Amino acid sequence: MKRKLFRLLAAGLVATSTLSLVACGSAGTATGEGTVEDSQVPTNGDGPIEISYATFMVGSHASAEAETEVIEAFNKEYEGKIKVVVEELPSDDAFVDKMKTLASSKSLPDVVIGKNGIRELAIENGQAVDLKPFLEEDAEWMKYVGEDAMNYNMEDDGKVYSISNQRQVVGYFYNKDMFEDAGITPAKTWDEWMSNNEKLSAKGYTPLALMTGENAWTTNLWLAAYIGTHGADGNKFMNTTYPESYNTDAVVEGLDLMKECLQKYTTPDAIGAIYANAANNFEQGNVAMIANGPWMCPDFTDETKSAPGFQDKVGVALYPEDGLIAQYEVGYILCTNGKSEAEQQAALEFLKFKTGKYAQSVFLEKGGVLPLTENVEISDEYKAANPVLAELLEISANAKYTFGNLDNNAHESVIDEFAVRYPELAYDEITAEEFATHLTEAANASK
Repeated sequence: MKRKLFRLLAAGLVATSTLSLVACGSAGTATGEGTVEDSQVPTNGDGPIEISYATFMVGSHASAEAETEVIEAFNKEYEGKIKVVVEELPSDDAFVDKMKTLASSKSLPDVVIGKNGIRELAIENGQAVDLKPFLEEDAEWMKYVGEDAMNYNMEDDGKVYSISNQRQVVGYFYNKDMFEDAGITPAKTWDEWMSNNEKLSAKGYTPLALMTGENAWTTNLWLAAYIGTHGADGNKFMNTTYPESYNTDAVVEGLDLMKECLQKYTTPDAIGAIYANAANNFEQGNVAMIANGPWMCPDFTDETKSAPGFQDKVGVALYPEDGLIAQYEVGYILCTNGKSEAEQQAALEFLKFKTGKYAQSVFLEKGGVLPLTENVEISDEYKAANPVLAELLEISANAKYTFGNLDNNAHESVIDEFAVRYPELAYDEITAEEFATHLTEAANASK
């Protein structure tokens, strides 16, 4: 299913027939403020209503601490009334695989992140709830979600099946010491960027933290940036949901660029590497650059992940040609169609809590995740304590091109294809043109 194309911030950033929820406006404390009154929560008269939730934000995940705090806060605030029962999955891949299996039997958890095609499967199997009426009925909740985030996930028919949990502003981080030693500054053009890679390599540094496993995240951010800054046509492509053809000059040229980088300018483990490998290579000073978002910033002061004082070595930049990934996450879906009214209302309470002011504040403080609206304030004190994130917000106003990332814009089958084809590309087994054709075929197979 195609979402309505919604242009992102360039310079600043009827319920279904089976749903009979109580009006959202009656649950005024679901944003994590105040005390919950008995009349405002559902009850089944026999202990708390249990709702199911699955998460991959566990262990060493950048948002694990924030995730735990928000869930515990909800269970405490709704003690005796609602209890969230959590299933923890050890990785993004494990999460996506498990949720897709559950979707096939209409058994998705009551609340779940709809990433990598999970939302579309929930819509197809009839579990997903249209959330737009409830957003419109609850001004307090809408205040912290915002119309931009709501519209970003709106379907062509005007329905909204997911609520974003974060605003993404993504450039790249670089090691200032390595840049200074190589005599370079963040590149303004892609030719200069490749020259920087060569100069870093000549000085004995590995330029890039790339990966081809999982969703090829850090590699595909560079690819998205190249395409998104490739004139009006490339920018339009990277602002299009589910493009039908990848056989374009911008995509092919970008893939050729990634091929050279995988062959010459990254770590030996990049082929098949997962995100954790790429992040560790940057945080341990093994590479000069990593494309990633502000959620990585807390790692720079965490001495279990980065060397002492590492934050002082980290700079942040726009992509060449002043490009910036600026968008919203797919976020959370409510999969309660067909359940009792009490279960549906309880799950909605948790969804509202998870996307409300309190949760956004916790994920900002503990996970470096940008809130959805300015109604969740980023204080001067926070900016002072997190200078890299503050710098990213400052330079974002200078972006000439803004665009989405491939994870949000492409079918899951296309993302899966990247993990298969990048090794073939790096080992000269296929050309960039053939790679693009495989992506197009995967996109067409998902129609």
